[in-house]
Amino acid sequence: MEHQAAEVTIEEMVMEAELFRRVYPDLIGEIDRVERTRGKLNDFQLMLAVAHAKNGLGVLSYERRQVINSIFALFTTIYRKNGRYTAEKWAVDTFGVEKTVETREDLEEVAKTVKELTELIEEKENELLQIYREYYLLKTYLEEEEKKLQTENTTGTV
Repeated sequence: MEHQAAEVTIEEMVMEAELFRRVYPDLIGEIDRVERTRGKLNDFQLMLAVAHAKNGLGVLSYERRQVINSIFALFTTIYRKNGRYTAEKWAVDTFGVEKTVETREDLEEVAKTVKELTELIEEKENELLQIYREYYLLKTYLEEEEKKLQTENTTGTV
């Protein structure tokens, strides 16, 4: 039996495209989650997003894993060089993935985070106001005491 280099057939490409379409929402969801808090992903964060998406692939043969890894590698290269919009457009044009729309749960999670941050800001504002009041009282007291000392020193030496 002779070993030949495995050629990827059209059917295999379609199958891999289907795999990519299946895990693409996980990839974009993870990118969305990180971008909401930190902005554009750095290389490490992008690698973690890809790993998160790959978790949904299950067990694949070596050849299939190589093809899907190449797809992800190209997506991440485009993301790094040209940004998310271009990478998403490439995925839509090349594999027919659907652009993701935030779900109601995503919006509720964002609203919850905004509420928590608002409460934290209000708490910190109150804390800062309390600190400022204490600062102002101590500063005023110190200035008055220094004036008394100056007055005593100038009247006592004359």
